[in-house]
Amino acid sequence: MGFDHGKIGCEYLLQAQFKSDLFYTINENSLHMDIRYKIKKKWFSFLQKYKLKTQLNNVRKLFVFLFFVWLLGSLLTIASQWFFTAGSHDSLQDYVKYFWVVIIELVSGFDIPEDIPLHFVSQLISILMLIMGLVVVGLFTGQIISMFVHVLQKAELFSEKPENFQFDKPIIVCGCNERIYNIIENLRNNSLSSDREIIIIDNNAHQFKRKHYSQSDDIWYVSGDPADRSILEKAIGKRDCRVIIISKDMKDKKWSNAMSINTALAIEAFDESVHTVVEIVDIQSMNHFKRTKINDWVCVSEFSLKLISQSALQPGMANVFSSMLGMDSDDSESTRIRFSTIPLAEIFIGKSFSEIATIFRTELSKWDVTIIGFAKYLDMHEKEKFKLTIRNSNHYIQINPPSKRNIPDKNTSSSLEPAKLYYYDDTILNKKDKLIYLARQEYDFRKILNHL
Repeated sequence: MGFDHGKIGCEYLLQAQFKSDLFYTINENSLHMDIRYKIKKKWFSFLQKYKLKTQLNNVRKLFVFLFFVWLLGSLLTIASQWFFTAGSHDSLQDYVKYFWVVIIELVSGFDIPEDIPLHFVSQLISILMLIMGLVVVGLFTGQIISMFVHVLQKAELFSEKPENFQFDKPIIVCGCNERIYNIIENLRNNSLSSDREIIIIDNNAHQFKRKHYSQSDDIWYVSGDPADRSILEKAIGKRDCRVIIISKDMKDKKWSNAMSINTALAIEAFDESVHTVVEIVDIQSMNHFKRTKINDWVCVSEFSLKLISQSALQPGMANVFSSMLGMDSDDSESTRIRFSTIPLAEIFIGKSFSEIATIFRTELSKWDVTIIGFAKYLDMHEKEKFKLTIRNSNHYIQINPPSKRNIPDKNTSSSLEPAKLYYYDDTILNKKDKLIYLARQEYDFRKILNHL
């Protein structure tokens, strides 16, 4: 089987991103909040799309300019009439009518009524007002045209993120190259990201065109350096924000990794709770990434080489990985590695992993779910006890936990060897733990198991 190294990297990055998904309870109040959130987002995106804030500011300046031109023209006309034709005016009311005369000249250019005689100097002022009126109307028309031209020019590009509006739980992609389209495609084909906005941060993000319009909904960009704090403030969401840092396509891989490290440190300094995944192109820089608090890193080149080697030694290995990462099909319901939501279903709480696996093999066999491991929640005390640095995640991943049946001297549910922690299959799972399973679709086990 042939496989695309770039696609493998994208899939692996996405699987690393979604392994810590949390569960949020949906109720009537949250539904109303969701509706208000969508309405606000559409309004702010409308303002951003048509640059209404800028356009209205320019129109406001034009109206201020028009007001001062009208006031100045009216006062000059009144002064001219008073100085040269004072005898033809009986009262102050006769001079007030020139305010109306000048505004007509500015906005419409209609002829002045014959019963309002103007001196030669006042006529020159009227001509000047007519010219200024043409200028103001032209500028106003230009603002309207420029607004629609801006929309037409941006029609094939990703939408700019609305200013002064914070997305709820976006997925942020730092860096922009041709691999961005593979990442977007895989994100949109995954049900875990169906309700998430995708934000691209890069200096050239505004130049990337949409390739698949059906997958371009809710995809935004922020132009700028992703290591800039002011840029991060525009993009970081309210909660459960995910960040994917793509390496730059550069000849010097070390420099590319240095830029990724700089971005990771900037995100860490801004908000340590953000779940971050970094693409590494030079394995020699791994130690530098270990000093940061990023959640996951993926060295695509090393991963590809190991997969190639294993595929040569064990034919079919590439097919196995393609299936587990969802690469063998564009169908969102292909067999993939998936994580259960938090909290864990009540029926599983207090049971060991081996007992839960037995339940799936017997009572739940019709669901075509294969349990392959679990994610054990560790609090700060347990992290210190095991001397672990899991970075932002509080879950330790255990795949295919070993059995203690052949190890009679083991009295605990976990073992800590040099730089290695693993849990046995008799580990009791609690409310904050998660199951790792293979399935064709996402399952909410709490709803499925209500009838048991």
